[in-house]
Amino acid sequence: MSLVSAFTSAILPIVSVMGLGYLLASVLDVEVDPLNSVALYLFLPALIFYSIVTTTLSGATVARIFAGVGLFVVGTMGVTELVDRLLGVPEPYRSADVLAGSLPNAGFYGIPLAEFAFGAVGRTTAVIYITAQAFLMYTLGVYVASRGGGEAGIGAIKEIFRLPLVYAIAAAGVVRALGVAPPTDGTFMTTTSLVGDASIPLMLVIVGIQLSGLEYGSVSRVIRPSLVKLVLAPVVGLGVAVALGAFGDPAVARVFVLLCATPVALIPLALTLSYSDVQARDGLSASEYLTMTIFVTTVASVPVLTVLITILRSGAVF
Repeated sequence: MSLVSAFTSAILPIVSVMGLGYLLASVLDVEVDPLNSVALYLFLPALIFYSIVTTTLSGATVARIFAGVGLFVVGTMGVTELVDRLLGVPEPYRSADVLAGSLPNAGFYGIPLAEFAFGAVGRTTAVIYITAQAFLMYTLGVYVASRGGGEAGIGAIKEIFRLPLVYAIAAAGVVRALGVAPPTDGTFMTTTSLVGDASIPLMLVIVGIQLSGLEYGSVSRVIRPSLVKLVLAPVVGLGVAVALGAFGDPAVARVFVLLCATPVALIPLALTLSYSDVQARDGLSASEYLTMTIFVTTVASVPVLTVLITILRSGAVF
């Protein structure tokens, strides 16, 4: 599998659709919040439900993916915290680095990427990945962002139960457990598939629109966290996959490593804005610091992920 093939089949479609969203927001005054609500409350739950109900992955594999996400997030947080302390990185940058390194954009960026790169197994693995990540985002993520924020951080954990994706995966799990899955060629599943498939381009357009709204500064300040996210994080992900026996399915292991290598998600920025957006040295706030990291990792992810997909598809790792 050549670099050109990996780029044209998996990366180029992602970049093209995100680029359309970026251009649209640059020309028109587009409100991203309504689109985000449609994706989160309608399209993404449909995608999750259909993917889980129709997946051929075993329950043991799903459990291993959940465990893998937990190990990856905790492991990456620990390594990033240690490195930043050794380098003397002060707060709030250290917390921003920990969030950036451990919470990849496995949802709006990762789901389309995984599907383009590895097909149906890629999409299903990504869906399970983001569900596990959501729990950690609003528990460990909130704790790191607040760093002693007390009740404000604890209260935010309730956000988990406001996420439709949690109920979508629960409903799908019940349907599978009871053996009452509707036929895939029936009206209900056909409609669900149609709505879910629409989430793929919509999520990418949303990422493009969100990137267009970021205010960028000097990128030299975020080289270190960007390297952690794009180089160290996939190495940790690889270690987790190996430790868990490649999840019992090499195809799932490849997707897992790919998702760990995706750029910084936008959720860490939202958490930082809510709980720890204080001014630090040189007048640079934690949110501005994270904004630059998101931008740099998203742009730099194009060549990095192209190389990674080529390696993963070749079977050199799993």
